[in-house]
Amino acid sequence: MSYRIVGRKSPKSIDNSTLILFGYATAFFPRLFSYFGVPPTINFVHFLTIPIIFIIAIFTAKPRNTRQIAIVWELVVALGILLICTIASALINEAGAINVFLQYILQAEPFLLLIAIMSIPMQGQNFYKFKNWLFGFALFNLLLAIAQSFLIPLGIYPRRGGTIADNIAGVFASSRGSAGNYVSCSVSLYFALYFFLVFKKVPLWIRITGLLAAVYQTQVSDSKQVFLAFIVGAIILLITKSDNPKKLLIYFTVTIIFLTVSFWAIKNLEADFLTPYQNWINRSHIYGPDGEATQTKLAAFRIIPTHFNSPLNWLFGLGPGHTVGRLGGWMMQKYSDLLVPMGGTLHPASAEVFQVVRSGWIAKQSTIFFPLFTWVGIWGDQGIVGLGAYIYLGSIVWRKVCVDDLGRFLILSTVVLGFILTQMEEPGHMLTIVCLLGLRWHEEQERRAQNQVNF
Repeated sequence: MSYRIVGRKSPKSIDNSTLILFGYATAFFPRLFSYFGVPPTINFVHFLTIPIIFIIAIFTAKPRNTRQIAIVWELVVALGILLICTIASALINEAGAINVFLQYILQAEPFLLLIAIMSIPMQGQNFYKFKNWLFGFALFNLLLAIAQSFLIPLGIYPRRGGTIADNIAGVFASSRGSAGNYVSCSVSLYFALYFFLVFKKVPLWIRITGLLAAVYQTQVSDSKQVFLAFIVGAIILLITKSDNPKKLLIYFTVTIIFLTVSFWAIKNLEADFLTPYQNWINRSHIYGPDGEATQTKLAAFRIIPTHFNSPLNWLFGLGPGHTVGRLGGWMMQKYSDLLVPMGGTLHPASAEVFQVVRSGWIAKQSTIFFPLFTWVGIWGDQGIVGLGAYIYLGSIVWRKVCVDDLGRFLILSTVVLGFILTQMEEPGHMLTIVCLLGLRWHEEQERRAQNQVNF
């Protein structure tokens, strides 16, 4: 497939696609600016730009593809259901209005941008430039991370807390040291995979180099969680692709061989890049039902129900931003001086779960064992009803927007990351996913249209 799609220009779609790029940039670059001294409030700008761009796209775009229109409105309805669930949870638990807004935007923002992308009739030079800008952003993130891997140890590039690996995070490095390295690596790997699989006319050695560079970034930034999520996501994808026992047996055999070889290498080879994995594989006693790894990772499931006061809490949780999602577990703590005066509400469940992290050693050693992660956060904040509404949104994307295995892999690996930390609520990560899914959807529609013309 050619990476350039020819067709006639549409002035309106040029305007909308430029707005979408701007909205994506407001979530992609703010950490880099705050890293070098810009006030941290810049990290909130995308919470306003993305909804505004969504509204503009909905009211100005004129899609003619009936399938496109149907997908857009199904997503809009699902977002309305999620909003109702979030408000109901807030009313039951007396959560602040700012909690409702931030929680809803954190969860809905990727779908709002996806709707904007799906609404506009991307084609021709307009689409070509849109894709080039996206990959330009990704390349800058990758090259910056690689430069950081050399310059930070030399003291040339500033280090802002945490370990050196924490600061090898491209544009997602935080001024306080954070999990931005995981986000940066995920973005680099996703774009590298897209580049390798879709840009067929680019020489193979260039596409392989892109993949190797992204793998290098992941290794030097000690982002083994990303490798784990990608491996598990790929295994699940292989299983879902098995439509007959013969294929399932083949995929299962290949998977077992890969895992066996990897486990043997970790247990028997002496190599620096294997050390992080060997440190945890050789501690099998921590993984049992009573092991510290298990008890720490599942702490939120024990603590959150102790705060339930009625059956409604099982249905609608403890309220938006009141448990261990990105808002309650991180943002309400980090930006409390800003959000509490605006009416933001805190809940003791968040502090109690975080105390498990502070009082033990294992979560400090690896974030894989953190008890604060997206899926338990959605359940804790919005209950099984809110969790169901969010899963329904995701199912629409899976069924209607994914056009190939690359898109399905993007979703599955992200779902796995949601069991590790709150990366599923990280705007830079999630908006990257929907941009790539939207690109592939438009490319597939263009391919079908060309096939019909040729026929």
